[in-house]
Amino acid sequence: MITFRKIEMQDIDRIYGNEALRPLIAVSAQGERFAVVVEEDGVIKGGISGYREGESAFIQHVVVLPSLDKDALMDGLVRSLAYILDGDGVRKLFAVKDENQHIYEKIGFKCFDSQGGEWCLALDIQSFFGQKACG
Repeated sequence: MITFRKIEMQDIDRIYGNEALRPLIAVSAQGERFAVVVEEDGVIKGGISGYREGESAFIQHVVVLPSLDKDALMDGLVRSLAYILDGDGVRKLFAVKDENQHIYEKIGFKCFDSQGGEWCLALDIQSFFGQKACG
């Protein structure tokens, strides 16, 4: 069974011990840190992490171990994160244009001019959950 959930303290050693997953927790954050993991049968298969400042959150890392359903797991991580952040009062979720851009845009992130900044994709979380379909 696949589960998407907030990171827990007992996950830290398992994540740090896996070189591919380590960036999820070994990154400096400018605000309050967050992380969500995807777990299958007790094994962490990936995660998404970043930080929040007020009503905005910023994705710093998305990691999914190689698998046939990598894009689906990444999609699930981003959607789960949006759901969790919505419950925490976050209204905007930002990401950078990278190899995951197609997943972000499928979910509903929009490009905008960040005036030279790296955060140039944004998801309005309230609008996302107000849609009749989530992409």
